[in-house]
Amino acid sequence: TLEEIAFEKAGIIKPNIPVVIGEKQDKTTNVFNKIADKNNSEIYYASDLIKNIHPTDLKGSYQKNNVKTAIQAIKVLQKQGFKISEDNIKKGLLNVVKNTNLKGRWQTLNNNPKVICDTAHNTEGLTYVLEQLSNEKYNKLHIVLGVVNDKNLDAILPLFPKNAKYYFCKPDIPRGLDVGTLKDKAFNFNLIGNSYSSVNKAYKKAKKNASTNDLIYIGGSTFVVAEVV
Repeated sequence: TLEEIAFEKAGIIKPNIPVVIGEKQDKTTNVFNKIADKNNSEIYYASDLIKNIHPTDLKGSYQKNNVKTAIQAIKVLQKQGFKISEDNIKKGLLNVVKNTNLKGRWQTLNNNPKVICDTAHNTEGLTYVLEQLSNEKYNKLHIVLGVVNDKNLDAILPLFPKNAKYYFCKPDIPRGLDVGTLKDKAFNFNLIGNSYSSVNKAYKKAKKNASTNDLIYIGGSTFVVAEVV
């Protein structure tokens, strides 16, 4: 449950050390507040406190929540005496990828056809990403999809669009879910496509099938994206 997850996450709260929570949720607030109070830790909910954010080179629409969390954390540091200017914040947010080499978060790998990958793999993350995907313009949608074997497919597969051609694959790790199992399960949710013995073979076939005005999305697992970036 969300409450149980919050309890585990709250284990990072240390005595007399401030804590920043990104998003305030009804089911988790009491858990965080109780543990913060027990540790005499000031608690800040970025989603409540930060109203305006600066542009960032991270293109995922879900990043606005992460930006708020980062800005609130910086405000706490400023309160403690760290010299971080508004200009520092603006420049930092515009150069996240350059400064950190972060990959796989709504990353464009190619144009004509456009290829986008994202490491979102749970219900919440995929909800954000697939909503943004639905706003993209394209003729046909091709989705290269693989997951790990502990994934709750009944929760995530209904989120995926039915009007796409699927290329099912297994990430090259022991935890990767058998591609036949994924294909069969996806079929139950009207997600139709073929299976491939590797991520790169699935991606190669998608590129071969896609026209210049199509869109290819690669995701389902961090390990799938890691094989193409």
